[in-house]
Amino acid sequence: MERRTVLVTACAFVSTTVAGCLSDRNEIGASDSPPMEITDWEATRDLDRDALPARDEPPRITVDDDTVVVEGYFMYPSGNCEDLIISPDRTEYDPDEGSLSVWVGYVRDQSGEEDCTVPESTTAYQVRVSFDDGLPEKVSAVEYGSYGEKEVTWP
Repeated sequence: MERRTVLVTACAFVSTTVAGCLSDRNEIGASDSPPMEITDWEATRDLDRDALPARDEPPRITVDDDTVVVEGYFMYPSGNCEDLIISPDRTEYDPDEGSLSVWVGYVRDQSGEEDCTVPESTTAYQVRVSFDDGLPEKVSAVEYGSYGEKEVTWP
């Protein structure tokens, strides 16, 4: 008889624990199904560097309600042949997969019309991507700077 009591108590504990873990995802804005579309995209440069990852660290991904925030601080060549790109064109969302990809980096103009100077610049940035309902199931952020390519994923 005591064996049944122990089994019932153990099952009740495990069920309660698992239910509590599963509810945590809903508390941070994730719904049972991935959102259908991006409703807003915003990028900010030259932020306070103290609150951001160091330039040699990967970007940081945080979530807040229906918004994904990617923050970083990186170094890149800033001569007359390079352009820093923080663009919604480099942000991709696949609602079928529930995956968001954010790319921040620089591209080099290979036209060869000018001599390129290559001094280094640093930039602190933040990209905020908001969704219609909930959060993507997976987020990846890729930063391409002088330290090479750094990638981080959430969760």
